[in-house]
Amino acid sequence: MRHVGFYWTRPVFWASFRQLDPSPEIAAGQSRTIRYQRALVRQWAGRVGAEIVEEVVAMEIAPDRASPALLGDLERALGIAAQKAARLVLVDFADAHGWRRHGPLWDRLAREDHALISPEPLDLEGAVFDPVEHFRSWRRACDAHIATRPEHRALILAALQDLETLALPAQAEALNRAGFRTFTGRIWTADNLRKFVRIHG
Repeated sequence: MRHVGFYWTRPVFWASFRQLDPSPEIAAGQSRTIRYQRALVRQWAGRVGAEIVEEVVAMEIAPDRASPALLGDLERALGIAAQKAARLVLVDFADAHGWRRHGPLWDRLAREDHALISPEPLDLEGAVFDPVEHFRSWRRACDAHIATRPEHRALILAALQDLETLALPAQAEALNRAGFRTFTGRIWTADNLRKFVRIHG
C-alpha cells in the first residue's frame, strides 16, 4: 500500500524556532519531533511492507493551542495522496498517551482514510528518543523560561537607562546590537519596544 507521511510540530518562540523548511529532509534537521515522526513512519513502512511515496511537514502557528493553521498543509498532503492513489499516515501522539487531540486536524482526518501509528521510544541516530519524556522536557523548559520573565524585564529596563537620549528606533537597534531580544526571542523594533515601555516602563 502506498502512503504519504504527514509530520507536524509546534513553534517554540523563546527558542527562536518559528519556521519549518518545507523540505522533509531539512525540516528533520531542524526539529527532533519531525525527525522522530519521519523515522517512526519509515520504520513502520518497512515492517508492514508499505511504500512512502511522499512526505509533507507542517508547523502550527501556536505553541500551546490548536488552530486551523495546519489545515493548508494537511490539504496539500491529502491532495498528493489522492493523486498518487495513496493514504495518509501519521503518528497519533494523543491516542497513545491520552493527550488532547488537535481538534481541526482530527476533524478533517475523520473524513479521510488514513493510517495511525502509536508513538514508542525509538533509536534516533544513536540515542533513544522517548516522545513522552521529550515533551515533558520541553514543558519543563518552557516553565523555566516563563519564570525568568521578571529577570528579563529588569535587564531590558536597565539597558534602556543608558539609551534614554536616543529615539525609540535607535534604542531598539542598540538593544539588538548588544544581543538583547524580546522575551519571545524576537528582535527589537520601535513598535514592540514602545509597547514594552508602555507596559513596564
